[in-house]
Amino acid sequence: MDGGPQGEDEDTRRAAPPELFMELGLDGTILSLRGRRIQDFGFEPEGAVGRRVADVLSPSQADAIRDCIKRAFDTDSVVFTEHLTSAGGRRRFWQARTIPVGPDRALRVVTDMSEQLRWHQALERSEVRFRQLVEQAVDGIFVCDEEGLLVDVNRQACESLQYAREELLGRNLLDLCEGLDIEQLWELLDGLDPGESETHAAAHVRSDGTTFPVELHLGHFWDRGGLPRILALVRDVTDRHRLEAAALEAAEQEARRIGRDLHDGLGQHLTGMAFLAKGLESSLNGRGLPDEASEAHEIVTLVKEAVAHSRALAHGLAPVGVHGTDLTPALENLAERTRDVFNMDCQFEGDEVARVPDDATATAFYRIAQEATNNALKHGKPSRITIGLCTDEFDGLQLSIEDDGLGLPLTRPTEGLGLRLMKLRAETVGAKLAITSVSEAGGTRVQCTLPVDAVARERSPALRSTSSPLPVA
Repeated sequence: MDGGPQGEDEDTRRAAPPELFMELGLDGTILSLRGRRIQDFGFEPEGAVGRRVADVLSPSQADAIRDCIKRAFDTDSVVFTEHLTSAGGRRRFWQARTIPVGPDRALRVVTDMSEQLRWHQALERSEVRFRQLVEQAVDGIFVCDEEGLLVDVNRQACESLQYAREELLGRNLLDLCEGLDIEQLWELLDGLDPGESETHAAAHVRSDGTTFPVELHLGHFWDRGGLPRILALVRDVTDRHRLEAAALEAAEQEARRIGRDLHDGLGQHLTGMAFLAKGLESSLNGRGLPDEASEAHEIVTLVKEAVAHSRALAHGLAPVGVHGTDLTPALENLAERTRDVFNMDCQFEGDEVARVPDDATATAFYRIAQEATNNALKHGKPSRITIGLCTDEFDGLQLSIEDDGLGLPLTRPTEGLGLRLMKLRAETVGAKLAITSVSEAGGTRVQCTLPVDAVARERSPALRSTSSPLPVA
């Protein structure tokens, strides 16, 4: 897409070995003649020297050579000419240079460029086919220099941003993206091997100022001139985000339904069993059967434990709603249940005034905290987990889940379902998820950040309708 074959073709021409050297006088007299294939030009070596070109070549060929000699002497420069021949049924492409070498003579050098012409034509056809593929791509394709300035774009890139191609060339890609800067861009690219790419979530800005979510596949390469280039394949993920949000909402509704069934169905049945067992225990004690009464008491204890477990599951799947969008009580409840169920140190350290723009965001943050806590318990073997929530005037709303467990593996892990769901929930509400090591000794920190502008804005009714209730103590 970048550059053309002209410079490379010119170097190839100069490197090709000449086929004919002919020294000529001002009047067209052949002073000397040598070359590898003299006969291909219609010359007989023994009889050509000393004669004029008009005596040994056709009138048109002789006139062309005399004209080149005259122009070379008049301009005191090299005269380039090109022509095609079809001798013996084979087409050949020739390049001739007429060079003034003295006050009364010139040197004519003729080179067979047929193979180079075929290479050039094949390259041009390949460039045309490649350009057609690029222009027909459903993703936007952006080629930038190392400063991020656009040097080429395809049709989809122009249509998606509502710019003409000439308007985009020379603009900085970073001015057209929200959520990406040049330092972050090169940080993403520096660790890549040739042919590898890095995926980054961002938002594109149209010419009218509106934005839409995109997925950037970033890589780097070098053009024919050896200059570094950045290749960005950009995919509009608006529809995918809409479907993902719908899928998450469907999953939330199903989880709430199961939670209600646990609470209202199984929980009620277990509670009834506990009352019956308690009555049986009293009856057996009244009949003077202490051993049987003790067994009935065991049943009461087990059923009560089952009731407690079912309620804990119900609270996780179908939590009780909170008024407004205050996330703090829900996270406090999560920390408390983690302490009780797993008998470990789990604390909540939150900002009492931390608030989120809508219930959908609150639900997403709670589910991320829930999944991160479960991951820490399952894989990290920690002794302490800290759940934090705060509002910062510069960074926005920040949720963090930090543990002192084993930490991240040395090799890049394969993303499991839990991690993908956390990223999906964050992206759906416009937040960013980052997972880092706490220290070299171990520990993992999961941080979800909602930018300042997202915290301040009011969500649309369509987004607010996807909210779900959160747990409270």
